Amino acid sequence: MTLPRLLPISLSLSLLLGACSQTPAQPTPAPSATQPAVSPVQSRTNDALRAFAQQLARSMTDPAVRTLIAQETARQFDGDTEALYSTLAPMAAGPQSFAQALSTGVGAQNLRDLTSRVPNLQVAVRGAAWDAARTVPWVAVAQEGGDEFAPVTAYDAQGNAHVLDGRTAPDRPVVVVGVNERVDASGQVVQSAPVPAATLAAQGCYQVKLVRVDLYNDMEPWTKGKAEIWVAVKGSGIGWHGQLTMITEPGDYLDAIQVFGCTDSDVRFYWYEKDGTNLDFEISVDGYGFGIKIDDSNDFLGSTTMRKALFEGTTVDKVNLGNLSQYTH
Repeated sequence: MTLPRLLPISLSLSLLLGACSQTPAQPTPAPSATQPAVSPVQSRTNDALRAFAQQLARSMTDPAVRTLIAQETARQFDGDTEALYSTLAPMAAGPQSFAQALSTGVGAQNLRDLTSRVPNLQVAVRGAAWDAARTVPWVAVAQEGGDEFAPVTAYDAQGNAHVLDGRTAPDRPVVVVGVNERVDASGQVVQSAPVPAATLAAQGCYQVKLVRVDLYNDMEPWTKGKAEIWVAVKGSGIGWHGQLTMITEPGDYLDAIQVFGCTDSDVRFYWYEKDGTNLDFEISVDGYGFGIKIDDSNDFLGSTTMRKALFEGTTVDKVNLGNLSQYTH
C-alpha cells in the first residue's frame, strides 16, 4: 500500500471548493454479481497449474530454487513481484537449471508438456516478507475463471494441501503460480499509451481532466498481486481507454493530472480492473455502449455520466463510485 502523496496547495483548495458546489452523480447500477463459469479451456489450465504447483512445492526444499525465485521476482519486470516460467526455466539454480530442478521425479518431457499448457505461466511471491534462505513456502494456485475470491489451495513440500482465505493475504509468504496478466502472447509487457480522439473546434469545447482518484477496493485477489486499473472515457471528441499504472492498490491515488481530451457533450466514465484477455463482457453506462469488452462483470469498479457543464470551469467535482472516487474538472 502506498502512503498518500501531498497535492499542490492550489489543487487542494479547488478540491474543497468543488466538494461544496458539485452536482451529485446519478447512481449507476452495477452489472450482475453472478460468478462467471469456468470454461473448458480454463479448467484444463487450472489442472495444469495445480500439477505444476505441487511439483514446484516439492522443489522448494532446494535453497537454490528458492533463491532464484526470490531474486527474479524481486526484479519486478512487469511492475509486480513475479517472473515468467520461460525466463526462470534455463536459469541456474545451483548446479542445474531451474527446469531441471523441477523435473526431478516427473521427467523433463513431462514437465515441458505440463508447462506448455499454461500460456504466460508465471511464478509470483505474495503474502508476508519472505526469507528465502530459511523459509520453505507453500505454493498456491491463482486459478483462471470462476470466483476470483474463492478459497485458495496451497501445497507444502510434502504434498499436503492447505486452504487459504481468498480475500485476505496470509501472514506467511506464499509462492503463487498462475497466468501473467501484464504481458502479451509473446511475453512482452503490454504498454498502455492511449491517444485521445481528434479534438473539436476550440469554440464550445471543454477539456476533460482527471485530477485525482482515490482507490478503496481494487477487486483483485491477493493471489494475483497488484491490480491493473483501467478507465474508458467517452464523449463527443473523446475516446480515451487505458491503464492508470500509478494506481495499483487500495490507498493509492493519482498524483498527476490526466487530460482525456476536449468535448462539447456529456462524458461517460467506466472503471474496471483488467484480468487476462477473455473479453466476454460488454461495458456500458446507462445503456450507452463503449464498444469495449472486458473479462467479466466482477471486474467492474464503477461508472458515471457527467454533464458537460461540469467541465466548463476549473472547479473540481468529486464522484464516489463505491470502489473508488474520481475528481475531475
